[in-house]
Amino acid sequence: MPVNKYNIYIICKDEEIFMERSRKLYEKYKSKICHCQWVPAEYLTLTQCNKQMLKKLKTLYNTKQKSIIRKLGCIAAHRKALLAIYSNQTHNNLILEQDADLMISLPMPPKDSCYMGGWIVPPRITRAGKDKVNIKPKTGLNKIDYDKFKIITTHSLYIKTPEEATDLLDKTIQPEKLKPYDVFLADERYFKQFYYPSVFVQEAHVSEIDDKGADLNYYRTLNYGLTMKVKGSKKKTKRRTKGGSKKDGSKKDGSKKKDTKCKKLLKKHGASLKTYKNGRKDFKIH
Repeated sequence: MPVNKYNIYIICKDEEIFMERSRKLYEKYKSKICHCQWVPAEYLTLTQCNKQMLKKLKTLYNTKQKSIIRKLGCIAAHRKALLAIYSNQTHNNLILEQDADLMISLPMPPKDSCYMGGWIVPPRITRAGKDKVNIKPKTGLNKIDYDKFKIITTHSLYIKTPEEATDLLDKTIQPEKLKPYDVFLADERYFKQFYYPSVFVQEAHVSEIDDKGADLNYYRTLNYGLTMKVKGSKKKTKRRTKGGSKKDGSKKDGSKKKDTKCKKLLKKHGASLKTYKNGRKDFKIH
């Protein structure tokens, strides 16, 4: 029977950052942590020999080249974390990215794999930040209803068993075309549950992957972004029916036609339509 403690894998740039992060967790939660391990972040280098790898990632047509490289690096780093779990054969595995910041008291390891933080968005990820998701999760594990919402960002993933880690590792290697890791997990519906409230948020900083602003990802991941204000969708002006305005904004009373006649007459006398509308009475329309 595995010990009911966390095995934490921290993806970060260097060992100094790892030591600082792991020390903070150990100081408060030594009784809940079995082991902490450093997983070096992956900074890929683009050369003339490997340019083809840019085509392996499915992204929007206008995604910058350096952003694609960073997203591929994110996938590569998570693969290393999954491989470490497989090699160590550990249970209760918590994979944290460098910017994961503990928000509440670390709970006991959940009974199932889950998100320990993230951003709840509509099923159509392109509507993220525009359409509000109305759910009321309870404290603890909650089921993800993928027909109503998805969860993106990968700063804190909890994987219960080494077998699940191996399965996920296989899924990331198999596809010819890859997706950004968080989109891939959401589209595959890999995680069935999420822990609420969010245990970890993305701390305030400029993201190394997508260059987002310093506080944006923090508010998106604070309690999964459920309390964050969303932009209202712009209302489109509908075409009016009988008696209303036409598509070009003119009305049926012929005011646009009248303005056109004014312009021609005023041009002849070297005056402007604005002058006429501001009260000049010496120009008359016949």
